[in-house]
Amino acid sequence: MRKIVTICGLEFNRLLKTKQSYVVMFLMPLLFTFIFGGLSSGESSEKAKVLLVDKDHSSLSKEFTHQLKELNSLFTIETVNESKMNDLLESKNVAAALVIPLGFEEEIKAKKEPEMTFLTIPEFTSSGPIKEVVGNQLMKLRLIVSASSEWSRYSGDEWHVMYEKIVSNASETSFHIKKMNVEEKRSTVDINGASMVAPGFSIMFVMIMIMSVTGTILEARNNGVWSRLLIAPASRFEIAVGYLLFFFIIGFIQFSLLIIATHYLFGVHWGDPLALLLLMVALLLTVVGIGLLIATLVKTVEQQAAIGNVVVVATCMISGVYWPLEIEPEFMQKIAQFLPQTWAMSGFTELLTNGGGVVDIIDTIGLLFGFAVLLLVIGISRVKFE
Repeated sequence: MRKIVTICGLEFNRLLKTKQSYVVMFLMPLLFTFIFGGLSSGESSEKAKVLLVDKDHSSLSKEFTHQLKELNSLFTIETVNESKMNDLLESKNVAAALVIPLGFEEEIKAKKEPEMTFLTIPEFTSSGPIKEVVGNQLMKLRLIVSASSEWSRYSGDEWHVMYEKIVSNASETSFHIKKMNVEEKRSTVDINGASMVAPGFSIMFVMIMIMSVTGTILEARNNGVWSRLLIAPASRFEIAVGYLLFFFIIGFIQFSLLIIATHYLFGVHWGDPLALLLLMVALLLTVVGIGLLIATLVKTVEQQAAIGNVVVVATCMISGVYWPLEIEPEFMQKIAQFLPQTWAMSGFTELLTNGGGVVDIIDTIGLLFGFAVLLLVIGISRVKFE
């Protein structure tokens, strides 16, 4: 263990002597978060306006519209016809629109989920929280209608009689657990512009930094350090683990400081600490695996940096780090499902936007650990100990 720590410490001390590393590790991600987070905040300083087209014109669609107007503080609803909606979206005078489909009431009464249409312009980056509010309100409506329908079967009265009783007495009923599950979990989360961009830029710059430091293996080969390590009283396992520990610690320190800095400087609330830690560890191990794999495929540090940066930027673009995944073509969205950044962003969104915990992102964490194991095994197997 001491030999592993020694190898890790030597590389760590050597990195800290390079002033450029501080710029990539801390200054650049904070600067990008400040700039783009400020732009997002500027866009969201007033409530976003969402157009609503009701094609059903039923009692439930009108109730759904009323609930959206009255029970959310994130956006305002303006009811328009379909022609006006298309004109306003095309001219970009509004950023988003929601269409209630024909047959909305019948679908809900049949205990099915209506296919709502949510339209946005490409520049709109706040669709996620709005979709969550709409989805939560739709879930609440379906629960109440389902309960009312069941009551109707046994009482012989019309379902809407019980529906009106539940709605009118919602604040006095004992259904607090259901209300918490649908609404309260999200109501306590403070979302600002920086919260929407901080995870993405943190992921990108952590990846760039790890791509850079994994090149130390190539540098060690070129300057003779690798040869001296091989004849030193340290096994190949200890050498490999020493370098992997160095790569991981660099990423962990960088990500941790970015989380602390964005929280206190920009008011970003990262959510459940345990869930955040597990997600961060899984992501870092995956990124280390990617960097190690690239380092075994190239011959020089320059090639590692160039190819690594191309891989980082290209995959971050596809995986929704820079913009919402929904605005990408369908084939890119399918490719994104095979990229770890996509799942990392999904996990961070759940923590920051929805106030989720470990249970909510356990599948994401497990998938990222799967990515990490696969990439690390392939990368380590390709390291030449000679």
